[in-house]
Amino acid sequence: MQIIDRLLEAPCYIMDFLPRQTPKDGSGQFFKVENYLLNHYGRYGLRERYTRVILKAMCYYPVSVHWGGWIEQPLPDQMAEIIDTIMENHSGDMNMLFTSKNALLQFGWDCLNISIYNPDEEMCILFERIAASEGLFWRKSE
Repeated sequence: MQIIDRLLEAPCYIMDFLPRQTPKDGSGQFFKVENYLLNHYGRYGLRERYTRVILKAMCYYPVSVHWGGWIEQPLPDQMAEIIDTIMENHSGDMNMLFTSKNALLQFGWDCLNISIYNPDEEMCILFERIAASEGLFWRKSE
């Protein structure tokens, strides 16, 4: 867990359904839209998008997943089950270490993005392409 704590302090990029952070003045309806999408995720294919992003990332790098304990090189059906559990229970977080890259992917139910900490330039290029393939946006966290 120390490696996760250390990586959480590294630069962070996100895959998001929005192209940029919403205004701080709150003039839009972000929280209403977020609440709606979190409670109707099935209608908009969010679970499928998140699953495909994570499975695509697993094709390029060795991973270890923290979900109750550590799972080395999880099988695709294990990852799909983890994401299903998080989405259906409306709670939970999953941490995925890219062991050869010293990077961390974090997925949690309560936000509509996937966070990736400490990606190198190669990973940023790849994740930008993966995000675009799933109708998501890749950007540095603000």
